[in-house]
Amino acid sequence: MLMKEVLGFPLVFWLLSVCVYSFTLLNGFLDGCNAVATLIASRAMKPKTALCFAATIELLSPMTLFFTGFTVSKTIQTMVDENYYTGDVDQTKALCFIAGGILAAIIWDLFAWLSHVPSSSTHALLGGIVGASIVAYGVSSVAWGQFAYRVILMMFLAPAIGFLFGYTVMKICKAITQRASSAANTVFKRVQLINVVLLAYSHSTHDSQKSLGVIMLLMTICGKSIGSTPPWQAVAVAGLCLAMGIMFGGYNIIKTVGMGIFKVKPIHSFASQLASAGALIGANLTGVPVSASHVVSASVMGVGSAERLNAVRWTNVKRIVMSWFITVPIVGALGALFYFILSLIFKA
Repeated sequence: MLMKEVLGFPLVFWLLSVCVYSFTLLNGFLDGCNAVATLIASRAMKPKTALCFAATIELLSPMTLFFTGFTVSKTIQTMVDENYYTGDVDQTKALCFIAGGILAAIIWDLFAWLSHVPSSSTHALLGGIVGASIVAYGVSSVAWGQFAYRVILMMFLAPAIGFLFGYTVMKICKAITQRASSAANTVFKRVQLINVVLLAYSHSTHDSQKSLGVIMLLMTICGKSIGSTPPWQAVAVAGLCLAMGIMFGGYNIIKTVGMGIFKVKPIHSFASQLASAGALIGANLTGVPVSASHVVSASVMGVGSAERLNAVRWTNVKRIVMSWFITVPIVGALGALFYFILSLIFKA
């Protein structure tokens, strides 16, 4: 019954696509709200207005990928050797492998959301897929060179870059405004709107590709691959899910990032947004699937440190950083467990 075709695709494809887009929705809850966290915390814009503004940008931005390229999506697709799940292989096993990885990422994202921790949806998805793949196909199925460079290395490097960018931009802003009047605050409040567009755009185009990469994997497994570019309908739904995630959730994460690290003023918000957008745009161009929450949180830490070290609430920082490094191993184990359970149920 699950393999019965509906609108040209097996029913199981649609069911798993719902799971993928549920993950995208949670991504909007967790990562997307970071685009406006400092904007709201600095009182430059009211929460509802800021969320609506960012959601509109997040909704429309993924369609520009048809002009800029799906580099991050291709990275997701090649994390596991396609020879293990395409061609003359057990299709049920391949679908259980993808389902295990997606379910693990969703469970972790729900936990992170409920515990108000800005965890990484990116690393949750990659950890779940890799963990499920190891149990399903063995250690050799994973492209370890790519995993080491694009996941493990960037887990350390992306926050470091975000911190450095935030620190540098803040120092430059302080030097420029050293003798400025209080009217400078009004200027920074207004300029932030441009930064929010950049940050929401870079987040949306980056994070939508992770879900699209999995959709392309599903299409390949189901024998419906249409090349290296996903259908426009899939891209549009990814943008819609990110926008809905920002609109209907994530305020607790906003409080953690925007208010829990240090007291944010308009100049701090401007600096962190500019630094985060720069880092995410760089990741888009190089096809590296980094965590938006890591980059934004680290940039806020960098901005706070540039102000003064004791302005940063390091206890909260420790909690945030700890969540960064436990995500991949925990979700990897969950992915392996879910694959094992599904393989027993469906006799894969």
